[in-house]
Amino acid sequence: MGVVCVHGLSNIELRGGGSMKIAQVIGSCGPGGAEIFVKNLSKELKQAGHEVEVWVLSGTADVAGDGEFLKFKQSYVKDLEESDVKVCFAGKKPRKDWQKTKAALRAFFRNFKPDIVHSHLENVAFHTSRSIAGEVPIVQTIHSVVISYPYVQKFYLSEKLTASVAISKKIYSIISEILGPRARIYTIYNGIPISNFLRKRTISEHVRNIVAIGRLEKEKDYPNLLSAISILKNRLLANAMPLINVNIVGSGSLESELRNLTLKMGLSDIVNFLGTRNDIPELLLSNDIYVMASESEGLSISLIEALASGMPIVATDAGSNSEIVDNGVNGIIVPTKNPEALSDAIYSLILDQELRQRFSIEAQSKAKIFSIEQCAESHIKMYEEILNGKAS
Repeated sequence: MGVVCVHGLSNIELRGGGSMKIAQVIGSCGPGGAEIFVKNLSKELKQAGHEVEVWVLSGTADVAGDGEFLKFKQSYVKDLEESDVKVCFAGKKPRKDWQKTKAALRAFFRNFKPDIVHSHLENVAFHTSRSIAGEVPIVQTIHSVVISYPYVQKFYLSEKLTASVAISKKIYSIISEILGPRARIYTIYNGIPISNFLRKRTISEHVRNIVAIGRLEKEKDYPNLLSAISILKNRLLANAMPLINVNIVGSGSLESELRNLTLKMGLSDIVNFLGTRNDIPELLLSNDIYVMASESEGLSISLIEALASGMPIVATDAGSNSEIVDNGVNGIIVPTKNPEALSDAIYSLILDQELRQRFSIEAQSKAKIFSIEQCAESHIKMYEEILNGKAS
């Protein structure tokens, strides 16, 4: 049996064990963590027997990007459509088209008639709620520890949304303080398709390649990484040790600035900008250490992917990183904006093959709690509770 929905939340009834019609709403289909998560979650919900559509505010042609960026988006859409998940584009341009977006979302709603709508990121929740609030339950997921619009959350969205999802304990504590004790908030860790990353990893005696994955934007703090690599390079040279390659994966508005900084710091011989990639599992397997230098994070998908791949990890204590990496157990956590500490941690892993081996084993063991299957089960349970009118 399916879900029966009529206008008004109080009349929604879910007959036990039935399939649901679920709309996932995202800002774009680019290579960000939230976007990748929505794709994986949508595919898993479809696999579990539910009808799913993904509504995208900005389409491929509406967001600036290089060829690799656009290619990623096309691959993203193809992956969903091959899983029988329809993708609908509102055609919104950044900071424009509010009325056009509202009309598009209302049209998507009328055509699909979802039982529940799930929006991701703050601005997406705003546009979703102003378009279809009161029709069916709307859920938002908060993907960042930085709440950009706390007053909008507290005084507008709290009245329009049925529930919020925090993707980590850290984020739960932040949004519960903003929304207050009466807010309905679920904590559900983001998930990934673990099996795509569980490869047999050989921990080499010598470290040759380090990788960092993430958008080339301020919150990822690549200047911090480059400063750490500069310190590391001088240390390796001073000890007559081989230099290592540093592979930076991602694209973004700071790419030109970071390339110039790399040149200025004399690191062009070892730092490689690889752009947006679709072969992340293979890339992780071909690198020896994963490094994250961020100043701000939610619950990083790329960090979870590195964990599942069994990579020895060095990450800053940004956002929810310490909920993924257990310091001294499956990786090393260092303070944010401290290139000396970041460099020291990388150097310690370069010197200690046994430590890298231990971290690798523990990383893959920890990664199991971030499976997309477990994540989807938690989402399905939440949707059913909401549709049945049960408290969280």
